[in-house]
Amino acid sequence: MSSGEWDGTRKTAGSLSIWIGTAALFAPRWIAGALGVRPDAAGGDVALPLLVRLGAARNIAMGAALLVTPAPQARRTTEVALLLTALDAAAVWTAHAGGDVARRSAVLSGIVLAVASAGAVRWHRERT
Repeated sequence: MSSGEWDGTRKTAGSLSIWIGTAALFAPRWIAGALGVRPDAAGGDVALPLLVRLGAARNIAMGAALLVTPAPQARRTTEVALLLTALDAAAVWTAHAGGDVARRSAVLSGIVLAVASAGAVRWHRERT
């Protein structure tokens, strides 16, 4: 992946992460429902907004890190982003197994993890 390609990918992923994090920060119940959390939990669970906002803050921070990380240090940033994405996917798959989130959430998490993994592998192969 060329430096220009990385720059575009990094800025796109960082911006998307910030936008999603911001939406979750200000509309945690809506974003939870849109992502497949059971309607009774999305609408009535008192802890849900706090937990969603904590995740939102992390998303915003990682998005900002991707936006400001120059190409020479991008390897570490992509590794951290991939690790967090894998942990998110594991949490969603566990929630799906317990019946707490819709199948679409599990599928979406798998797609996001696969795309992030493919991007990280491609980036690392080009840099090693």
